[in-house]
Amino acid sequence: MSRLEELCFRAHRMDLDLEEDFYPYGDGGEVRAALRRKEEELVLAAQLGNALLTENRQLKEEKNQLQEHYAEKIEELEQDRHDLRLKLQGCRAQWESQVLELERDIRMLNAQSERLTRQLSETERGKSLSEEQHNRISQQFQEQLQELADAWQEVELGKGKVQDLQSQIEELEEEVSFQRTTDANTSLLSEMEHSLDAINWSQDKEQVIQDVSSILHMLHPDSSCSQDDSLQSMLGQLKSVAERIVHNKTLQELKRPIVGGDMALCENPAWIQELRDQLKADSSQDKEIVQRAIKDRDDAISKKTAIEAELVRSRNDMMYLNNQLLEAIQRKLELSQELEAWQDDIQVIINQQLKSQTEQQMQSKRSGGGRISFFRKHLKSSSSVSCIPETTAVSNGSPWINWLKVAK
Repeated sequence: MSRLEELCFRAHRMDLDLEEDFYPYGDGGEVRAALRRKEEELVLAAQLGNALLTENRQLKEEKNQLQEHYAEKIEELEQDRHDLRLKLQGCRAQWESQVLELERDIRMLNAQSERLTRQLSETERGKSLSEEQHNRISQQFQEQLQELADAWQEVELGKGKVQDLQSQIEELEEEVSFQRTTDANTSLLSEMEHSLDAINWSQDKEQVIQDVSSILHMLHPDSSCSQDDSLQSMLGQLKSVAERIVHNKTLQELKRPIVGGDMALCENPAWIQELRDQLKADSSQDKEIVQRAIKDRDDAISKKTAIEAELVRSRNDMMYLNNQLLEAIQRKLELSQELEAWQDDIQVIINQQLKSQTEQQMQSKRSGGGRISFFRKHLKSSSSVSCIPETTAVSNGSPWINWLKVAK
């Protein structure tokens, strides 16, 4: 390449020298020198042509080599593209299989979620029924407790009534005994009165009077009697005091209405024992009712806690399945995004390779065309330079041509 440029430079320099040193030939030596220069120019042109042919052959060989190289590159790129397409198809098939698996998992999770939802609704329904049953049992328990409280109150009232009856019985017994003593005293007084009418008072009159006065003073301390009072008056006072005492006792009995009505009952101890046994039986029955109500309450509470635990477990299972479903959907989205990004990357790589290949081809064509145009430019410039002096020489050197003809 350097030799070709040197030859072109020398040819161009000789043309310039000829153009600068041109003048009409004056003698034969100048003509021979001009002819010799022309011959040298022809030799130089031949050498330049040979160099151009050699360079052209080299450029053709380089072009063929570049074409082969680029053909190999294109084949490699096509092979890589085919491999990438196969890999893309494999990844797409794998992605489709994963998508199908995820869709199947999603369907299974949806079915499981629906089943859990139904179980949850059934559990809610069972919970509502158990709550209603619990409320009903609680209400029954409250009613039974109220009945038990009423029964205990009645038992307490019965106990108080029994105590009152016992106290009344004791009082009645005391009153009966006292009434018997008063009846005995009145009968004694009447007998004494009849006996006093029948006996002679002459001998023991004073002693009888003292005895009657002492009895009267004992029965009625507030009554004032003297020794001068007659025996009849003292006996009358004694009788009136006894009647007054009996009358006061009857008034006290009338002030106690329960005593008069329950006298016959209180005098029957068998009925009192039967009443006590009935009260004991009622209290034992009430205790059994309370224990049964407490047991029902405990069973209802345990059942409620079990249902609540089952409900909490069902809710936790449903939340876990929902989380798995969301994770599967998120994974599907991530896989689809990764696949799209991978496809975009492959497309970008293929486009970059094709672009670099086309740029290399354009650069190779541009470099080959530049070399050929460079040689053509030099050839045109040399030919134009060589041709222009000839025309000028012909136009300006017409006397020289004529002289050459004459010399011949």
